[in-house]
Amino acid sequence: MQISKKLQFLASVRKENSNADTVTFLILNELGCGQYALPELCSQLELARSNFNASLIRLRRKEFIAYSSHSSNGILLWWIKQDIDDKSSFKENAPRWVISNNETKEKEEIMLGEEELWALKNGYNAGTFKNFLFGRTKFFAEKYELVKSITQD
Repeated sequence: MQISKKLQFLASVRKENSNADTVTFLILNELGCGQYALPELCSQLELARSNFNASLIRLRRKEFIAYSSHSSNGILLWWIKQDIDDKSSFKENAPRWVISNNETKEKEEIMLGEEELWALKNGYNAGTFKNFLFGRTKFFAEKYELVKSITQD
């Protein structure tokens, strides 16, 4: 009997992880990339949050998933390994915001993790800029508008 590549991959996931981490990986694979509030997600899945969070950390360390934490905004899961040879590239896979300068009509991409650098480079308060990027204000500095959030495809 010949085993499919998908089944070979799942067997490798199981071989390299505990049962709990394998189940967490399968759950995440089914959910797909996106932003998740862990208390709500764990409640819906009837999982202990501490165990689920520990599995997330272990899966990230082993490079089966990639996500970023955003405290009160939960986590943003932005990559899930899909086959044995799959590798995450932050530069290629990391989410990006797209903002528009309403004065010049130019659009600019800001990669996750570079938002503070962008704000400082452009002479703005990093905290205020992050609030804008996370949708707490519609406009920033009376000239920038959020065109695409990091949670949109």
